[in-house]
Amino acid sequence: MSSFMALPKGINEETFAKAIREYRSLLGENRVRTDAASLQRYLNNTLAQTAQHRPSAALYPASESEVQGVVRIANRYKTPLWTCYGGENRGYGCASPATDGQIVLDLSGMKKIIEVDRELGYCLVEPGVTYDDLQRYLAKNRIDLWLDTPAPAAGVSIAGNILERGTGYTPYSESFLFSCGMEVVLGDGSLIRTGMGGIPKTTSWQVFKWGFGPYVDGLFSQGNSGIVTKVGGWLMPPPPPGGYKPFCIRFPSTDMVQHIVKPLMFLRETQIVPNACALVNAGWEAATVAQGRKSGFVNAGKGTLATRKVQDSYGVGAWNLYGAVYGSPEQVELNWKYVFGTFSKAFGNKIKIITEKEAKGDPAFLYRAQLMKGEVTSADPLDSWRPGGGSMRFQPTAAARPGEIAQQVKLATGIVNRHGFDYLSELVFFWRDARHVIDLRFNRADAAESRRAHQCFDELTRSFTKRGWGINRTNPAFMNQVADSYGPAMRRFNRTVKKALDPNNIVAPGKSGITLA
Repeated sequence: MSSFMALPKGINEETFAKAIREYRSLLGENRVRTDAASLQRYLNNTLAQTAQHRPSAALYPASESEVQGVVRIANRYKTPLWTCYGGENRGYGCASPATDGQIVLDLSGMKKIIEVDRELGYCLVEPGVTYDDLQRYLAKNRIDLWLDTPAPAAGVSIAGNILERGTGYTPYSESFLFSCGMEVVLGDGSLIRTGMGGIPKTTSWQVFKWGFGPYVDGLFSQGNSGIVTKVGGWLMPPPPPGGYKPFCIRFPSTDMVQHIVKPLMFLRETQIVPNACALVNAGWEAATVAQGRKSGFVNAGKGTLATRKVQDSYGVGAWNLYGAVYGSPEQVELNWKYVFGTFSKAFGNKIKIITEKEAKGDPAFLYRAQLMKGEVTSADPLDSWRPGGGSMRFQPTAAARPGEIAQQVKLATGIVNRHGFDYLSELVFFWRDARHVIDLRFNRADAAESRRAHQCFDELTRSFTKRGWGINRTNPAFMNQVADSYGPAMRRFNRTVKKALDPNNIVAPGKSGITLA
């Protein structure tokens, strides 16, 4: 019987033990762990399947030079490294490796905030810096800049969220789009700085994204050709006092969803409403209300979510639209008239329009108002929905067209309910698209229910792909299936890049379906 929890594919125990001794020589005894107690945290994911995602060890480097040393040892012994930044994959796999036996390279201890520029509003951070870390730093140093945070964000790595193409809810909502400059250890242990970072004494690494020649940062976003050890990002200057007005519009009927899209996208495309707007369904909204009241909200989880009953019990809409207007007080006043007028004209008195004045302490409104100004939140409203901790987030993209959104909602509701689960969704509207986030909540302690959840997720993936709706983010159990949906040409391209930059298949093989195995 092996003394290790798992072994990398093709590596015997003797060879692996030698590699571990070398890792300990580099990092020290306490920063190389193979005991089951230390590795348990990397098994504590929220997926329906866990057996294929066991780590063999965990390494904790403290600098980019140590990361380089780790990668060189990994190349000698062919021990693959699954990179973990911290907190960025909740609902998408957490820290579990894509395949059995990979070593988790945990970068959460690299926590230096290297620079925050007050004048131009940017930061440069190591991968272990969380949104909470940076918010505390800004407050301590009296730097008046806003973050753009996912939900929840307290323990989430900024670098990890950028690299997973996570999003927030302010006008800077696209995390990767508003990143600028990376330092990366490649699969052979060499180090590069992207964009302007290769210029000696550069003053523009975090202000000009493109550099010279091909733009390469995207290779490391949802990719596995290198390990990011520093990342730059832009922070948002706050509007002047009176320059931020969050709002909520509650719609009473589920079939109103397609009619919401056209007036909303007029306001988004004209930048009257410049932030990523969230359209939240009744279940998700009710859970947020319950969390704020500290009352708990546990549903039967059998696909029986009674929307009308939930609306009446929690005072929420079948759909609840959150957005904000930003700018000078004069701009806010003018743009709010457009927002109010646009939706009033489209829906009359069928809807309820809420601002801070009408919200009167409503916890769901307060929660969303926080997110739309980039404040860090710590709890997920849906955590009390079902016991057992199961959560798999399904995230297809839709063109922000009324009919397409309505078709997605109908298809998803039918599949999720048929498998005995509740349709919990948040449609987030960006520049021309909507990300359809569906949180499949289930009891991981119930083997039969876990199997049903896996089957449900599989049907969602196949059905949406069949209709041309690409999945833009997924968990390790479905990365190959999603990668296949983008066609053989893209798979060949990704493999070619991987082979050139990481010929020994060291960095996170299987990530996004990319591997040389």
